[in-house]
Amino acid sequence: MMMKNSSNLAQTYQSATQMNAIGMTDFPTIGKVVDGLKMIDVPVPRPQAGEVAIKMMASSLYADELYAAQGTALGRFFGPKVVSETEPYIMGSSVAGIIVDVGENVTNWAVGQEIIAIPSQTPVHGVWAEYCCLNQDRLMPKPDGFSFVEAAGIKMAACVSWGAICYGRIKPNNRTLVIGASGGLGIMAVQYLKTLGAHVTGVCSGKNAEMVRAYGADEVVDYTQHNFADLAIQSQQFYDAVFDFVGGIDNEKAGFRALKKSGSYITVTGPVRFIGEKQLSWFELGKVFFHVASKSVLGRISGPRYIFGEMKPAKTVHDALTHAVKHQIKMPISQEIPFELDAVKQALSLILSHRAKGRMVIDFGNV
Repeated sequence: MMMKNSSNLAQTYQSATQMNAIGMTDFPTIGKVVDGLKMIDVPVPRPQAGEVAIKMMASSLYADELYAAQGTALGRFFGPKVVSETEPYIMGSSVAGIIVDVGENVTNWAVGQEIIAIPSQTPVHGVWAEYCCLNQDRLMPKPDGFSFVEAAGIKMAACVSWGAICYGRIKPNNRTLVIGASGGLGIMAVQYLKTLGAHVTGVCSGKNAEMVRAYGADEVVDYTQHNFADLAIQSQQFYDAVFDFVGGIDNEKAGFRALKKSGSYITVTGPVRFIGEKQLSWFELGKVFFHVASKSVLGRISGPRYIFGEMKPAKTVHDALTHAVKHQIKMPISQEIPFELDAVKQALSLILSHRAKGRMVIDFGNV
């Protein structure tokens, strides 16, 4: 889709030399990334060969971006190597916006097109700013029927949840269970599974039960009152697939107890609960990798299957978003955050508390 006032946006971009961005000028202390964020005045980026310049319209907030910045868990591989006043680290990886310039050798993209950015195995950073530049290979058109805020909010959750579901080999009437059903990934998974004809049980706290039912869950288990594995054993109603969006050994053990022998346990977080915020040593990371590898091998031999991770986003994002548009799947947007430092910091603090429901998205508006 082409933006009607794209020529004005392009002219504004060409005349701009400096812009506002949210980021850091010092390496953060573990657990104190939010405190270290600043509104920084930085040069406007210009597209190199194969790149496009994008006027940012919306960007979703993720805890993983903070974990990467502080170098915890797998963030040590993806986080910043240099942070200083002259080389600030700009936050953000979710992109929904409008192309305002194209570099040399760019094909199939033009000024005025509304786009979202496809995530890659290496996270994109530097988009919590008025403008950003990305390689053309990362882009796809913003889905019709989605606002910029909706597109930014659904993109990553759609990729991860749909990718996990692809591993589940779901068939109509399969019994499925979603751990963390009230979170962003869980809400998407519940909706996707229902479109595939599955019977869905969501696991969440009692206060979020009605919301999870509203998005399609056939049953809800309040984890503060019941153990879903005990209920499955008592009723002899076992599951064909368990999708774990929370993680932890306790959930893993319960998930296996609740599964059929031919079933699949799919986790996007692994055996350490909220692994992203943990400062794991190399030895501890090695234990995680060994645990995952051994469980995967044993699952192939004797069942149930154990699968860690989701399909590569580049392979799933198009199908995930196409399916979402076709079936009118939506990500609940709990808050639209203005591009203001205090508002963004407050939203990130709520996300880190693990109390956020739905998705919070920065709306750049007329910035």
